[in-house]
Amino acid sequence: MEHKVRKQPGRNISYRYFIYAIIIIAAIQVLALKTYYREKTFKLPDNLFASKISFPISELTLDLVPGETSPDNYEDTGASAAAEDSETKTDESGDSSGSTSNNELSEVQKDITLEALELLDEDIEYGYQLFSDTGYPDNNVWISTDLISITLNNCGYDLMELMYKDMIKHKRDYPLDDKGRKTPIKYIDFRDVIFQEKFFSRNALTTLPHEYNLNEENLDFLWQSGDIVYFRLDEDNHDKDRGGFISPHTSENGIPLVIMIHPETNTLTEVDALQEYEIIGHYRYPQPEVD
Repeated sequence: MEHKVRKQPGRNISYRYFIYAIIIIAAIQVLALKTYYREKTFKLPDNLFASKISFPISELTLDLVPGETSPDNYEDTGASAAAEDSETKTDESGDSSGSTSNNELSEVQKDITLEALELLDEDIEYGYQLFSDTGYPDNNVWISTDLISITLNNCGYDLMELMYKDMIKHKRDYPLDDKGRKTPIKYIDFRDVIFQEKFFSRNALTTLPHEYNLNEENLDFLWQSGDIVYFRLDEDNHDKDRGGFISPHTSENGIPLVIMIHPETNTLTEVDALQEYEIIGHYRYPQPEVD
C-alpha cells in the first residue's frame, strides 16, 4: 500500500509573508529617509573673528620668520643699518687711548666698573691688618681703601707703587706730620685714606661735583660708574672717611649706588650713599684724555 506525503502549503505561505513584511518595512524606512532628511549647510558670518576693540598699531605683532624682514620695514631697516654703520665708523676713527666724548664710558672706566662689581661676590668684611710682604691684602678682611687700590691694581694701576713715588717726590703735599713721621712707608701709606685722597686730588680729574643734585644737567657725565668717591662719617676723625666706586646700578629714585664697605654692615655691598653721607672727594682716575 503506497503512502503519499502531502505538502504543507501553510508553512511556505508564512515564510513568504515574513519576507514581504521585511521588504515593506525597508521600503517604508527608505521613503521616510527621503522625506525627512535634508542636507543643511552652515555659513560662518563674515565678522565672526572681527574684534570689537580697535587696537593701536603698536600693540599688533607680526608673525615673521626669524631672519626675515617684513616688507613694510625695509625702509626702517635700511635707516637703522645706516645709523649703526655711522656709529661703527665713528668708533673706528676715534682715539683708542681711553678718552671719551659725549657721555659714554671710556674703556678704562668700564674695566674699573666691572672689576669693582666682581668683588661684590667675594664676601669681603671690614677689618684692618698689615701685609708687610705684599702690601695688598691676601684675604677677605679689608678696609675701605683696599677696594679702591685692589680694583685699580687689577686694571693695571699699581697704587702702592704710584703713590709711593708721588709721595717721595712731593712729601710736602702729603700730611705725613699727621702720622708723626717724615718718610713714606710704601706698604702702608697707599692704604691710608687721607694719603689716598691726597694722591687723587693731585693726579685725577677733580672738577667733579661733591653733591648729587637731581636737578643738575648732565648727571650721567658728572657721575659715571667707576668714579671714586669719599665720604666723611665723623667730622672729628678723618681716619674714618670711607671710599668707594660709583656703581652702574641705581636706586628706585634713579640715583647711582656706591660700591663700598657699608658703614653699618661693614661688608662690601652697593649702598644708596650719595645723598646720605657728606661727599668730601669725587675723582675720575686715571684722568681722562680730552679731545
